[in-house]
Amino acid sequence: MLRQRIITALFLGAGIFSVILFLPNQWLAAVFALVTLLAAREWANLISLPGQLWKITYVALLAVMLIVVWTWVRPDHAHTVFLIAVLWWAGAVIMLAAYEPGWLHTGWLQWILGLSGFVVLVPTWLSLVILHEQYPALLVFLLVLVGASDTSAYFAGKRFGKNKLAPSLSPGKTREGLWSALIISLVLAVPGMYALGLDKAVWIYFLCLSLVTVLAALIGDLFESLLKRRAGVKDSGTILPGHGGILDRIDSLTAAAPGFMLGVYWIYG
Repeated sequence: MLRQRIITALFLGAGIFSVILFLPNQWLAAVFALVTLLAAREWANLISLPGQLWKITYVALLAVMLIVVWTWVRPDHAHTVFLIAVLWWAGAVIMLAAYEPGWLHTGWLQWILGLSGFVVLVPTWLSLVILHEQYPALLVFLLVLVGASDTSAYFAGKRFGKNKLAPSLSPGKTREGLWSALIISLVLAVPGMYALGLDKAVWIYFLCLSLVTVLAALIGDLFESLLKRRAGVKDSGTILPGHGGILDRIDSLTAAAPGFMLGVYWIYG
């Protein structure tokens, strides 16, 4: 399983960075939109929409939202979209902290999870597209930061994990894994500041942004764990051998990217 996981990760990494380096922004937006719609399909399955028609309608509505955002939301006016996403995730933190297993099949949770798919997936797509258009080096940094922290947490948790982080949501996550992810974020942020040519005046801010981004990534991961626990499945799908579904790979990014994008706006005005 680990060997298959590593092979899939290498192919995914090569594919993603090839898209970033070689495709123009419009084509990258289209590729990432397709990935987003595949993720929306998995989301529809996880929230147990009744029947194929409802699931197709859900994905179609999200596709319409992507088109609307692409058509009407310009990069210099996208702050509101990202702020809405960040506020949603702030609310999600409260919900996860207060989580009780008895919530899983309540009607109000069904509505929240259904609507949240739009608030989660669309801003993630938009943030990646804008980063690619305006700050491609920062897009690479974000993907490396989230990927490395996620990998570090996984292996540190396997090797040193003793204290469960959120046993009722994701028994495999440990506090040791979280500390490892935070340390890795700082290790990457320091050379990242030099490589990005950031002014020394924003170094401390960028270190804090990297830490917050990794913490947000954890929230995204835990929220998907809530979705999977509700659906009674281990993975969101089977499209990626050794990893599961699309959501299993982008769950951390969905919470990390919008907040990171707001932070980038602050740095660059």
